[in-house]
Amino acid sequence: MVERRVAAWQAYAVAEAPFWRRTDLTKLDLTVPVALAAPQSTQLVWDAALAAQGVIFMPLAQALVEHTELVEQHFAKAVVGDTHKYRLLHSAIWQDGAFLYVPKNVTIEAPLRAIFNVAEGLNAIFPHTIVVLERAASASFIQEYRSADVDGQVLVGSATELFLNENAQLRYIALQALGTSTYQIDAQRAIVGRGAKVEWTALNLGARLMHLECETSLEGNGSQVDWTAATLARAGQTLLTAPWLRHMGVNTEGHMNFKTVVKDDGYSTFDGMIKIDHDSRGTVSRLEEHALHLSPKARTDSIPGLIIDTNDVAKAGHASTSGQVDEDILFYMRSRGISRSDAVHMIVMGFFEPVFDRIPSADLREEVATWVEEKI
Repeated sequence: MVERRVAAWQAYAVAEAPFWRRTDLTKLDLTVPVALAAPQSTQLVWDAALAAQGVIFMPLAQALVEHTELVEQHFAKAVVGDTHKYRLLHSAIWQDGAFLYVPKNVTIEAPLRAIFNVAEGLNAIFPHTIVVLERAASASFIQEYRSADVDGQVLVGSATELFLNENAQLRYIALQALGTSTYQIDAQRAIVGRGAKVEWTALNLGARLMHLECETSLEGNGSQVDWTAATLARAGQTLLTAPWLRHMGVNTEGHMNFKTVVKDDGYSTFDGMIKIDHDSRGTVSRLEEHALHLSPKARTDSIPGLIIDTNDVAKAGHASTSGQVDEDILFYMRSRGISRSDAVHMIVMGFFEPVFDRIPSADLREEVATWVEEKI
């Protein structure tokens, strides 16, 4: 790992910053990221009694020492560490993070949570998370990014790798509620094996700027993903999500349902793609993104795409809609004694309801709904 860090740092030092058309990082100061000596921002919440069944859940730095072989098998196998300058920086100085391992045939009912909270006085964290589900294992994993609003710039350079072996079932919930001075450059990827299924839920509410690259690779025959996400961008926020759904196996099935709300001068980009590879057959795939504008100054860019390299597709399509709140609906609600602001509030909360419903913890679900209400 030391050799990997040194090589990544040397490459980072000479690498050019990537040009991302819709992500402006010209104001991001990379001269002062702090490389921490030990994890300081990782909080894990779980039932430690699960260890008796062979479940491993601990900070990644600890797992690197206690379960070296398992970590080595999976580290940087899904999220490659050298694809651009910011990924190289992560590879060089990552410290916080979590490692979750669920043995074959083990079912975990209660969700496991990893919370990454930028500690007071820090200006950067680089968490790396690895989740491994062996054959026929089942679990729910909640990953949260949080930070307070502070003076000065904060950088969160994160990466998450999910590995689902044959017939495994994972509920993955990613929640982002970072402070208004925070930049997040994130990468997430799930590799899904034969007959396995990932239910992926994401909610992005915070950060001054977010650049999120995420991918589900349906490599095994009969593998599935059900992907639901929502983004809310307010004043001064630029939030970009670039999800890829890659069909590689036979009879794979994927559904992507993304929702966006923008207000004030908030700017959100959805740059999604379905890729059906040449060897894939009998594919079922659907991508949808729907955007709701609450202000004439707010902006969304929706770029859904579909690439098909095979002649054997059962069903595939993509769609995008964008618009303001329907005035007829508002008129109807106001005629029933509901104020305009309350009506808009109710419509937006209903817009995000599919995301709320998939959070497996009642207390967290209520807390997340409160986050959204405050931002509306």
